[in-house]
Amino acid sequence: MSQESPPTISGYLLDRIAAVGVRHVFGVPGDYDHALLDEIDDHPLLRWIGNANELNASYMADGYARLNGFAVLVTTYGVGELSAINGIAGSYAESVPVLHVVGAPTREIQCRGLPVHHSLLDGDHRHFLRAAEEVTCAVGALTEEMAVHDIDRVVATVLRERKPGYLELPSDLVGLPGPRAGDSVPATGSARGDAGDRVRDFSEAAARLLDDGAEVALLVDFLAARHGARPELDTLLGKGRPAVAVTPSGKGVVDESLPEFIGVYNGSISAPEVRHKVEQADVTIGVGLVEHDLNTGGFTTGIQASRLIGIQPSLATVGAQLFEGVTIHQALDALARLVPAALDTVAPVAEAARPDDLAAADPSTPLSQDLLWDRLGRFLQPGDIIAADQGTAFYGLIGQRLPADVEVIAQPGWSSIGYSLPAVAGAQLAASPGRCAILVSPSCSMPRSARALWMPWSRTWSASCGSARARESWSVPAIMA
Repeated sequence: MSQESPPTISGYLLDRIAAVGVRHVFGVPGDYDHALLDEIDDHPLLRWIGNANELNASYMADGYARLNGFAVLVTTYGVGELSAINGIAGSYAESVPVLHVVGAPTREIQCRGLPVHHSLLDGDHRHFLRAAEEVTCAVGALTEEMAVHDIDRVVATVLRERKPGYLELPSDLVGLPGPRAGDSVPATGSARGDAGDRVRDFSEAAARLLDDGAEVALLVDFLAARHGARPELDTLLGKGRPAVAVTPSGKGVVDESLPEFIGVYNGSISAPEVRHKVEQADVTIGVGLVEHDLNTGGFTTGIQASRLIGIQPSLATVGAQLFEGVTIHQALDALARLVPAALDTVAPVAEAARPDDLAAADPSTPLSQDLLWDRLGRFLQPGDIIAADQGTAFYGLIGQRLPADVEVIAQPGWSSIGYSLPAVAGAQLAASPGRCAILVSPSCSMPRSARALWMPWSRTWSASCGSARARESWSVPAIMA
């Protein structure tokens, strides 16, 4: 909504999402959201990114949010939102902040219970909102009286919880007068708060476990990145130089070019030396750990709870002691003050030397999995974005030691095949100019989402690696695994 236009309820919503950094809105047009799309087109800070279907749009929004910190998906009521719910559920499982805005039938239609198209024809217009409640952290069915309150409430909750939210916007509310969005922005990220006593108690308990001679290993998962704790994590790594590993879903969260990086920990299927260093350390610090079968080697982790300092977005543990309200930022800050500066007693796992160049392989050499993934690993450069679908593509990727600042776009928890192509396209729209985006996709995945390449905006994405780097290795920035 331009500053000269009279403020409307939908304009307030669009100004709010623009205020938290959104510049692209993803979705599919439908008759219940047409009026909202007109306002998106007119907004000076927002660009509409149309998609061939709602599932691809939800995947694009997920990838965008991972780099941008927030994304918006717009669909129509019923058929549109249900087509997107798989992607929204994946964002919920993987803690990705996506706001789903649904254009809905008018208030009169809903109040009278009229069986209109796109509904279940039973007069109940709350079926789909109830479904959304299962895969979002906050929902709101906007009314004229409570629209501003519910918009701010849902946006703030999405930012705090790093989970999807849902707003239903009846089509007759779009043009109604509303307040202009002020300069204030809803609170973002994990609330840091004061929590002085709790932080002090946590620090004292951690200090007792971290005696001067303790060998410490750090195990990092994706929640550290989702909740914006990378700066505090980097400070801790620089202070004590503990050995650091990542879980499969934590790939790319820490700088793997550091000498202290030891590899991927995945329970009993980890490399023996990585498993030994994580499980046998005197103290293991787990940052943002999310336990599921594919992230724990089928629930075979061997870290003793009595030797674990666990850090979650809004709580921390030291052994059996629980400290609620201690945020991930506060806990990492406290540990950085506790870990001795000379703590480098856990030596990193040595990596076999390999040439840095990408000289052409002997054409007679058979193509093998080892050759393919080694070649990919050496192709990557600092700052690249790489997306991989679950399966061979993802597990081949996590075996490679990544350069600094590589962003990994993957869904090891939700594991929806077809996710990576639209997601990396969305991520590229959020990325700073010059970052190369690379897709690693199984042949069974590409047909599910290939239409994402046929949209007009895809030229920017597909040309992003059209440089000497791409010509030296692959003709296009995609690998079919």
